Amino acid sequence: MERKLTFLLLCALLCALFVILLPAAADGGEILDGRWLCSDVQGFVTEDTPAELKDDFALYVNKPWILQAEVPAITSSITPLVDNMLLVKERQAALMKDDSLTGHDADLVHKFYRLMTDWDTRNAQGVEPVMPYIKAMNAVDSLNSLTELLYSKYNLLHLLPITVNVDADPTDPDIYVTEIDHQMLMLGPASEYTERTEYGDELYQETHQIAMYMLQAVGYSAEEAEAVYGNAIAYETKLAAHIPNPLPRSDPRYYESKINYFTPEELAALAGDFPITDMLASLGMAGAKRYNVVQPDYIAGIQEVFTEENVPLIRDWLIVNTLSNVTRLLDEKTINGTSDIYGNIDIKISEDLSVLSDLEDLLPVPLDNLYIQKYCTEKMRQDVLAIVNEIIPYYREMLESVSWLSEETRKAAIEKLDAIDVKAVYPDETADWSGLDYAGPEEGGTLLEAYSAITDFRISLKAARIDTPVDKKGWNQQLNPASSVGAQYSPDNNSINIFAGILNGEFYNEGMTYEQMLGGIGFTIGHEISHAFDTLGSQYDKDGAVSNWWTEEDSAAYRSRVDKLAAWYDGFIPFEGAEYYGEEIQTEACADMASMKCLLAIAAEKEDFDYDMFFRQFAANWRDQSTLAYLENKIQIDSHPMHYMRINATLAQFDKFLDFYGIREGDGMYIAPEDRVAIW
Repeated sequence: MERKLTFLLLCALLCALFVILLPAAADGGEILDGRWLCSDVQGFVTEDTPAELKDDFALYVNKPWILQAEVPAITSSITPLVDNMLLVKERQAALMKDDSLTGHDADLVHKFYRLMTDWDTRNAQGVEPVMPYIKAMNAVDSLNSLTELLYSKYNLLHLLPITVNVDADPTDPDIYVTEIDHQMLMLGPASEYTERTEYGDELYQETHQIAMYMLQAVGYSAEEAEAVYGNAIAYETKLAAHIPNPLPRSDPRYYESKINYFTPEELAALAGDFPITDMLASLGMAGAKRYNVVQPDYIAGIQEVFTEENVPLIRDWLIVNTLSNVTRLLDEKTINGTSDIYGNIDIKISEDLSVLSDLEDLLPVPLDNLYIQKYCTEKMRQDVLAIVNEIIPYYREMLESVSWLSEETRKAAIEKLDAIDVKAVYPDETADWSGLDYAGPEEGGTLLEAYSAITDFRISLKAARIDTPVDKKGWNQQLNPASSVGAQYSPDNNSINIFAGILNGEFYNEGMTYEQMLGGIGFTIGHEISHAFDTLGSQYDKDGAVSNWWTEEDSAAYRSRVDKLAAWYDGFIPFEGAEYYGEEIQTEACADMASMKCLLAIAAEKEDFDYDMFFRQFAANWRDQSTLAYLENKIQIDSHPMHYMRINATLAQFDKFLDFYGIREGDGMYIAPEDRVAIW
């Protein structure tokens, strides 16, 4: 259960959508390399900064907004996406307390809110609610007692050396399959346990500080706490030795490498002395016909770690992880004591946001159902579907006209396009969590009891799916709430998903003109559809099965075009000290350009289309003001180009944009045809 502060949640959500970075200087206002000022950085643009339409369209359109924009401390960034996120969170926070909402979903949400805000009870209890679990773990002194605890109620978080999920079978997506993977590690990738990076050092410091605080809070001395944390890291180091380095996501074998089927008997043989069948049974997941084992070498190697000799290490790992993940469910002293370490919002600063982060984590579906009930309309859905139904035919025309695709690949691409399932705004039938219940504070309930009930219920939902048919038209609200601020293409079911949370502000509102809507949410929709045909999407077929349908020749042709795009982006330095790699953003940049090509084709068929309004709306969608520190971190993890580059680099690929504004050679926005990098 993650309890990162809202700032980090917003950062993660931004990166799951589409974001970006590039040229300027640490002291602001300079173009270090490339052709445009990095106007995304707060303070780089002043009243005196030149902003000419033909030289820097992003800055020209957005300069008035940039000069008055105020970056919220809670996010370190302000963009239309952040505006929408803050609006959605404001609405969700109101739902937690809205007594006019009735029914089981409202009851679950409201009881959880009351449990979270019952500070008299929580502060009186202190850390006592977690003590029975820690006492039971401390009593572990053998492999037998360890396994007994793992399968008991005292394993509050259901922590095991494996993770288990149930999802659509990657080669037969009509059926659910049980997937087994390695345990999640505190320091992230397994490579961090052999060659620590700066990222790993940061995680080590954070997890160490949290463990030290919590262990001492429940009675360990500082020396004892150090030993317990050291044991937990030692255990994970042993596990990490059996986790192979994954292939890069751009590798055509990336998804295939994760498919390894085993019957129950074969799985037991692979695991050897490691009691994997018993562990699956403890989760209600031992009855599957076959299992997909993502990392067979890991399962084969666990038996070398899950031994009598290592019991103290495993026991201490359980203690550290349990304590680290219940901090938000204990008293105010514990929350405030760990807030600075985790980066959580201090409960005194924003109680509602603090409660909301836990509510979204634990009860995403009931909260989402309330959001749909209160804020979603059929008009929103019909507006989105109308745009989708315009865009898809133009993608067909694009695929039909691309000269470098063979007929074999072209045919498969068009079949995939025609089979795309559109999930727009909210599901036809919302998910049913009526099987979950727990006591509120009025009935003497506690947060840990509610947490345990919620966790058990969610595991039971997974187990109920094993080997059953997949409802391919269904909507997984637990993973993808309708209130999410974004859109995505899902290759495993060949669907485009446009969530209600993004349908606000600059992206969509009912007062928009057609041109604004096309430049707003229309661009996002076109962007996501293009992912069906990129290096990752091409690893799945029209039915969502892992199957690369590109010929080797077409794949090589695509790769050469992508390499040119990546090399072009390599030429930019966003700000002093930044390293920018085109390879990291190539797929998302390609999707931006494909979407714009499609939208301009649609616009060409419209009488009296207002191109100026369309281009300005597109630029307004991706305006950005962020702190330099925020962008320095973001550039390391985000797979999208920076926002100012997203605007300028995309538009400069197209004659229609250049001709409409009379942009010619010598202007900053001009790119010669032979130097353009659009893939499609």
